[in-house]
Amino acid sequence: MRVAALVPAYQAAPYLGDVLARLAALPDPPEVLVVDDGSRDATAEVARQFGVRVHSFAANRGKGFALIAGFERLRDCDAVITLDADGQHPPECVPDLVRAARDADVVLGTRARSAEMPPLRRFANWSSSGWTTWLAGRAISDSQCGFRLFRQEVLQRTPITPGRYEVETEMAVRAARLGFRIAEVPIPTVYGGESHLTLHRDVPRILSMMGRLTWERLNPPRAMREALREGAR
Repeated sequence: MRVAALVPAYQAAPYLGDVLARLAALPDPPEVLVVDDGSRDATAEVARQFGVRVHSFAANRGKGFALIAGFERLRDCDAVITLDADGQHPPECVPDLVRAARDADVVLGTRARSAEMPPLRRFANWSSSGWTTWLAGRAISDSQCGFRLFRQEVLQRTPITPGRYEVETEMAVRAARLGFRIAEVPIPTVYGGESHLTLHRDVPRILSMMGRLTWERLNPPRAMREALREGAR
């Protein structure tokens, strides 16, 4: 299975080099694509120093847009692993996700809600994961972790609404509703760097998306109806 690593990055110059070096040091290193989400620092330059592919936005658009752009550029791979540029997702766990994909279409990294996770994040993770589990109809232990593996069929069939951080939850819920096999792999809880998720901007967007997915249970949008029909065929 040909696997690529997709690293959405914004203002990540201080941390990105370490992540790329650790990916390169894996026994079977994946192809790497860094999507620079309009950074004003040397994020793109750091990525190029490590010889990986780079796609840059002229201005910041959001993590969801960066993921979609990366998925489009990695259509020739069998699976894509997404991980953050700030070191919160240990590259050494990539082989664990690949192994789990032998019997799954989507593999989700799951962090323990331990003392290493800030209290507010711990509560938000617990509440959003419970809601996501209900929406998906199967256990989603950590809906906010962006360390994931998607097989190419999932990326081609699952409708994705462009956005920011809410895209990741939407993808997990819709993939489950389309019948894709989902597995989970425990990963260490690591906090470092600077989070770009903001309470006033991103939390309302996430809540709005959760409400939309709740309504979708009764009235799926056209894109989901077509994806369900394609799967049935």
